[in-house]
Amino acid sequence: MTTLILSSKKFILSIKPSIRAMYFHENTLLITEQLTAEDRDLLVPQFGHILELDDYFSHAATALLQFVATIKTQPAIEKVLAFSEGDILRAAHIREILHLPGQHYEQAILFRDKILMKQHAARYGVTVAMPQDAKLVKHWPSLPYPIVIKPAAGRGSQQTLRIESFEQWSEIRTEIDPTDMIIEPFIEGEVFHIDGLVVNGNVLISSPARYVGNCMDFVGGQSLGSYTLSESNPLYRPLTAFSRYLLEQVFPTPQHSLFHIECFVGNDQQITLCEIACRLGGNDLLTEVELAYGVNVVEAYLHAEFTSEALCEPSRFPLQIGGRFQLPPQSGHLTCAGVPTFQHPGIVKFQSRAISGHHYQAMTMSNDALLHVVAKANSEAEMEALFRDIAHWAASEFTWSTRTVEVATCTQN
Repeated sequence: MTTLILSSKKFILSIKPSIRAMYFHENTLLITEQLTAEDRDLLVPQFGHILELDDYFSHAATALLQFVATIKTQPAIEKVLAFSEGDILRAAHIREILHLPGQHYEQAILFRDKILMKQHAARYGVTVAMPQDAKLVKHWPSLPYPIVIKPAAGRGSQQTLRIESFEQWSEIRTEIDPTDMIIEPFIEGEVFHIDGLVVNGNVLISSPARYVGNCMDFVGGQSLGSYTLSESNPLYRPLTAFSRYLLEQVFPTPQHSLFHIECFVGNDQQITLCEIACRLGGNDLLTEVELAYGVNVVEAYLHAEFTSEALCEPSRFPLQIGGRFQLPPQSGHLTCAGVPTFQHPGIVKFQSRAISGHHYQAMTMSNDALLHVVAKANSEAEMEALFRDIAHWAASEFTWSTRTVEVATCTQN
């Protein structure tokens, strides 16, 4: 019997080779995006079959099964796992078609459709920024500005905008198709995310983290950071309790599941749900959690899926602070001062796609950074200081203009 894996190539390649070798074998089928020859060589040893598709996320569940049917020795699928946000509903539909156990469509949609998601949460007493369908709005001037408009089932903060006034909306509305868009009130307060793992219906790892900046501003051109909270932070226990309530009592969480929750905390300490997903966040959130808790939650998730057992003890507390810092590109040509890289003993990973003289476009999604840094620290204050130092270094290293200059590598991965 075969396990079907649906995943973007970025996520499946982010899983450590030793973990892939442990859980994926000749009876595992991967459907993913088109791979480079190098990537294919890395993945082929762990899978019995790999189907590479153009426009990967555009294919419906039925089309994916038609591709599976083209395999000469068609596998009998008994389990479907989805790692990417765009795969959650397709995986649920495939389970229904094949009469397989696991999350089905009516459960999965509550983790993808933001209107249904928040209506469901509100029925359980959860405070939410209640959205409405943009195409049903009849009187735009009377909306409670500022508002946020975004896709109903969006990902990566794509097409997410803050609208300050009706006058601003009047200026840009011709550029936006409200079909499949939702409107939410803008919530004042700090933004947090909580990531972790559910095993056998219980939250095993819950890692609350503070955003420095937010994903919407990041797509708008500002830097973005996040770091895990220490156990002594006064919000650590309220946020972990909030995640446990959502996952164990409110939402139809799969028996074993990764999760990503985003929420606001106001000055009155009220926690407001922004969104919840039954998958892990991207952009090295896996590493951020592992640095803090010493657990690779993807490995622990796969262990639970294939053995129904927990790989680690529940209720683990953070060992240190894990964090990520990202700098977006601007629109224009980049000139570099020539400093090879930013050095700091806490940096675990430093990636740059900065090339002097190269022309860049502003970001459209929150996974398209110019600089991507993963770091560890002994305290939240130490991590915040590191973020400031990276931002100051980048401000002196990078100059943006409309002038073309000689092309040369700025920094190395």
